[in-house]
Formats: sequence, C-alpha cells, structure tokens
Amino acid sequence: MKEIKIGFLGCGGISYGHLRNLKNIEGVKVAGVFDPKKESVEKFLKEAGDVQVFNSDKELIEKGNLDAVVINSPHTCHFPQITMCLKNGLHVLVEKPAVVNYKEAQEVKKLLKKTKRIFVVGYQRHYMDTFLAAKKILEEKKLGKIVFVSGYLAQDWINIVKNTGRTWRFDPKFSGGGQLTDSGSHFVAMLFYLTGLTPVKVASFIDYHGMKVDINTAFIVQFKEKAIGSFGILGIDPSFREALLIWGEKGVIKLSAYGENCYVHYYGKKEPQKLPEFAGKVKSPAQDLIECIKGNKQPQTPFSVIEKVALLSDKIYQSFKQEKIIKAFA
Repeated sequence: MKEIKIGFLGCGGISYGHLRNLKNIEGVKVAGVFDPKKESVEKFLKEAGDVQVFNSDKELIEKGNLDAVVINSPHTCHFPQITMCLKNGLHVLVEKPAVVNYKEAQEVKKLLKKTKRIFVVGYQRHYMDTFLAAKKILEEKKLGKIVFVSGYLAQDWINIVKNTGRTWRFDPKFSGGGQLTDSGSHFVAMLFYLTGLTPVKVASFIDYHGMKVDINTAFIVQFKEKAIGSFGILGIDPSFREALLIWGEKGVIKLSAYGENCYVHYYGKKEPQKLPEFAGKVKSPAQDLIECIKGNKQPQTPFSVIEKVALLSDKIYQSFKQEKIIKAFA
C-alpha cells in the first residue's frame, strides 16, 4: 500500500499524542499542518519534523495532497472542517466532541454514507483494556439485561483550562458548551459504547458557577431498553475522579478511566472479582484510523455512539432551560 499522508488541523497540546502514535506506524507520513497560532506551529514542527505548513484549513484540505486529517481545533470548528474534509475525499480523526449538537451529527452521518470515508473520534477509553473487558462481559450477556446505570466524572476543569491557556473553552462561540460538552463527552460516549442504550427521556439541573458555560451538571435518563440512570459531570474537584456503574439482572460492573477499583460482582458471589484480562489489538485513535484506512477493520466507535452523545447533550441543555423532562428519541 502507498504511503498514507496525514494533515493536522490544530497543533495544541492534544495533537502531540496523535502525532507520536502516527510517527510510530510504518508507512505513515505527517505531511501538513495548519494552526492560526504561529508559535504553536513552530513548537509542533520541532517534534513533527519536515512538515509543510499551510495558511488555512481550506488550503491544507484542498491542496495538501493528503489521505486523512487529524482535527484538533476548538469544538465548534469541528463540523465545518469535518464537512470540508469529507467533501474533498479525506478520512477524518477528530478530537472529542466530534460535533456539538445532534443536527451536526445527522449532517455528518449523511456525508459519511455518501463519501464512504473513515471517521474516528479521539475517545481513548474505547481502546483501554479495562473497558474492552467490560464490553466483552456485557456483549456476552454475563450481566444479563441492564436495569440501572450511574456514575460521574469530576475534575479541576476550571483551573486546568485557566492554567493551560485554553480559555476558548469558556466561550460558547468556540466551545459549544462547558464541562459536559468537553471532558463530559468522554464519559457519555463510554456509557453508550459499553451499553448500547438509547435515551428517551431526560431531566437535568445545571450550575454555571457564574460562568458562560456549564460547570456542574446532574441528569437523570430513561432509556428505550427500560433501564434508568443518574449521572453527574463536574468541573470542580481537587484532582480527577470517575466511576461508571452498570447494574444488570445478574450483577454489577464498576469502571474507572485509570483502572482503580474496577470490578465485576455477580449475584451469589460474596466478593467482587477483578475484570478479566483483555488486550485490545488497537491501542489508540491514531492507530485505529490507519488500520481502518488499510481496510483491516471498522472504526472502534460506531457512529451511533456519536449520535447519542450529541442527542443526550442537546436534551440535557434543553431540559435545564425549559425546566421540564424532555423527550429524546420517540
């Protein structure tokens, strides 16, 4: 197969993980980059090496002679850049959230059906062995029918954003939303990736903490599959903590992003047990992109997950604004 040429739109902090993973894959070349900040490009080139610099996202996409693009731009830039890439025949790896609302997700879905391009989202948890082990248990119905789900993601988000200088996240014009749309997207995507549940009714409460975007969010969801759930996404915490619990008719699974205190506890067993070892073949979104381009697999995250993340986020904001329970899918 010919060399796979990759372009980067945005080369801030998150881009370096994708860059390093791509550089370690044989037959892949990082060939182009655009970022409106000159200093970010200069820093990126020190690690990327001989990479052509473009003057705009449009120029990179249309004249870069690329096979795929990695999108690391502010959230509201994703949709127009995804659209431009797909219409120019390029595969896409986009950072989370892929899009900032359900309408955008539907438009991307239509374009993907038409163009047959690869679409990968930077949801790292979907490549971690802990979550893949849990997914296998759920797919094999060892937990039985899911009846209840609950969990939270909490971090010192406000100070992290301030300290890293990425304060565009506080501006809805660029962020599309606050902690729910940003880090919360990882948690919500993980929920749908593992369970396959479909939201039908949503009720929420949001604390903006005196800012323009949401900081702390609590929400309750009824799912089509008759399960119910309660969740919290917090932008205030001394550190970082996360947990997702999934109760089925035969037991419960507890999961966390870094593997701490993860377990499965079946009815009839006195003690929880460690999740079985599971080693996924694909370790990162970047590797996933390349394996998909080569024709070896389909993207790790089905587009249905991306749709549900966008849909649920829309309904959480809508429920809070209208102060009532909101219907999602009929």
